[in-house]
Amino acid sequence: MSETASERLSRLLALVPWLRAHDGITITEAAAHFQISNEQLSKDLWQLIVCGIPGYGPDQLVDIQFWDDDRIHVLDAITLEKPLRLTGEEVAALHLGLRVLSNLPGAQPQESILSAMVKLEALAEPSLTLDITIPDQSAVVATLDDAIAGGSVVEIEYASGEADLIERRRIQPRTSFSVDGFVYVHAWCFRADDVRTFRTDRIVSVEPAPDHPTPSNPTGEDPPALRRDPDNMSAALLHIAPEGLWIVDSEPVVQVAEESAEPAGDGPKDGVFAEIRYASVDWLVRWVMGHGGVVSVVEPEEVRGMVRQAAVSRQQSG
Repeated sequence: MSETASERLSRLLALVPWLRAHDGITITEAAAHFQISNEQLSKDLWQLIVCGIPGYGPDQLVDIQFWDDDRIHVLDAITLEKPLRLTGEEVAALHLGLRVLSNLPGAQPQESILSAMVKLEALAEPSLTLDITIPDQSAVVATLDDAIAGGSVVEIEYASGEADLIERRRIQPRTSFSVDGFVYVHAWCFRADDVRTFRTDRIVSVEPAPDHPTPSNPTGEDPPALRRDPDNMSAALLHIAPEGLWIVDSEPVVQVAEESAEPAGDGPKDGVFAEIRYASVDWLVRWVMGHGGVVSVVEPEEVRGMVRQAAVSRQQSG
């Protein structure tokens, strides 16, 4: 696979300070360190010696000698004598991302995450505050983590996002993911007898279910409406908005090329198109409605109309 321009630029920026710290290293040794061929390293070096600061005179270009004895000597690094450092904003963004990742239930490398967070804090500027407050959900995450790993069932108290109500549900967690800083758990809900998604910050409490019936949808299998003969199932074309791209990895959909989708009219431009197979139209309508507007039906038109009618009915009843 050919490398991207950004990947090569990153290597070029790291190359000069590293070579300066390893004066006299051979081209073969340097190429092995950066995991590239000798030919590619030579191209990088020829590229670097025509780089410099405005003016670009002989004394304003990076000066590297490497063609005499196969050994590399950085004679003048200009402004590249030290590795680039992350800005304060970059450190804070990475630190926050790791904090969110550490709260994802599932097989997360917690020790590696904490180690990276400590290293980022050491890089932070003195004036930068990294005291980012995230509600402590360690007990909730730990229990969900065990449930995902063991395929077990738990009981949760869940605060509704639409009403001042806390419901008790019995679920079988499967996977977790993060969208816009919120952590979600994808689970089989016994009350709905279908797959549901729960935001972990709305889970008030969670505990292993002492005894539970055999789920109608065992871990890893598709919902009942999808466990049919594929030859007797229909297909629908969906559009998934950018904020719902996690659905492609977590739901029973298959992404299709935009040119093969051919949506009618102007249609949505952002996001992706995907195909889903279904045996029950009612199930498909509930599934689309359950994703809060990030999924829309492109075709067939009759299903699109049913989803539109269901949305209108929900607004009127709300």
